[in-house]
This record gives sequence, C-alpha cells and structure tokens, in this order.
Amino acid sequence: IGLLDRNGRDPKVLDVLCSLCVNNDVAVRANQNLIWESLVQRRDLLLQTALVDHVTW
Repeated sequence: IGLLDRNGRDPKVLDVLCSLCVNNDVAVRANQNLIWESLVQRRDLLLQTALVDHVTW
C-alpha cells in the first residue's frame, strides 16, 4: 500500500496489488481483506472510477 503513496495511480502498482488478490483465477480473500483494511484506514488513497460514455477512467 505504501507504493500507492509514492507512485499514485501507477498501473504497475495496481497490477501488483491485483496479482496479490487472485491466484489461478481464484480470489485470495485473506490478501483482499488485508489490502482493503489498509486502504480503508487511509481513505485519502481510495481511487474512484466512473463510467462516462462507456469509457472508464
């Protein structure tokens, strides 16, 4: 989670977090929960996505 502090919305950082949450197309709930709890404690890091004209950003 500290990588988000240093690098912001860098896609590589988000890819690393995603890879920790899924293994062989199966959710790794323990890792998902740990990451979520870390983000919730630091709400300023939460990212928002919006669907505008069928394009996410």
